[in-house]
Amino acid sequence: MSTISIPFFAYLRRPALWLAVLAQLGGVTFAAEAPPPGVVALAYDAGSGTILKAQGTGAYRSADEGASWQPIELPPTLAKASITAVATSAHAGGPIYVAGPGLGILRGNNDGSNLKAIGDTLPDRDVMSLATHTTQPDTLYAYLPEHGIYRSQDAGQTWKLMDRGPNGIRQLIHTDLAGSMESGWLYAATAKGASVSMDCFCLWRNVGDFGGAVTSIAYQPGQPETLYVAAEGGLFRSDDGGRAWEHVAAPDSGVAALTVTPSGTVYAAAADGELFRSDDRALTWKQAGA
Repeated sequence: MSTISIPFFAYLRRPALWLAVLAQLGGVTFAAEAPPPGVVALAYDAGSGTILKAQGTGAYRSADEGASWQPIELPPTLAKASITAVATSAHAGGPIYVAGPGLGILRGNNDGSNLKAIGDTLPDRDVMSLATHTTQPDTLYAYLPEHGIYRSQDAGQTWKLMDRGPNGIRQLIHTDLAGSMESGWLYAATAKGASVSMDCFCLWRNVGDFGGAVTSIAYQPGQPETLYVAAEGGLFRSDDGGRAWEHVAAPDSGVAALTVTPSGTVYAAAADGELFRSDDRALTWKQAGA
């Protein structure tokens, strides 16, 4: 392994992988036992130990570390909409969220049942990214490409435009890393790199000169100084909040989406649909559920 020191954060590019992911999005119906290729989002629910995965027009959940997957049933009128984000609540046993362009935002029970649309006060349903607050269960963030970043502090009943945000946001995450003027930090993975802002929306700044697209950003709950990023150059880990990055191992299939459990297990989804896990901080990988 090699260590890369960068002024604040660093990242590399992976436009080819993201194009492969986007190429899989479409109105195709797939069997639940074999979700379609093109993972675009992962999330982990610590309360139930469940992994959530978004692929194409489907969302799935696994309660056995990826050995099997059950579909999350969408309302029939939205069954063919693309899904680009899944999220879980800060509260154990709280709701899950599914979002995407044309889909808007859906909230359902922790087991994936009873998904219903929220966000009627948003200007449209073209939600590209969705993040939940790390410690405040009722606070949500949604990115609409034509408008910007909206925040809801009442579990999606009402929304307020907070900021235009960086262009081309593909993923938003919220962390409770110390040093914020409010309650935490927002990180955005974009087509041109990655950006970070305190959640007071005081200022967005680049987290490094990545020279291209960022596909995924994740952090370890309870240890927000531990971050993982995936890009064309590989997989990187930071143990100091992003001031220095270490080049770590990645699955041979590449990484399209990341999520991390409170215990430190890292899950990585490849664009071809495979899910991998690492229990040693991304030093070695094995197929999840095997």
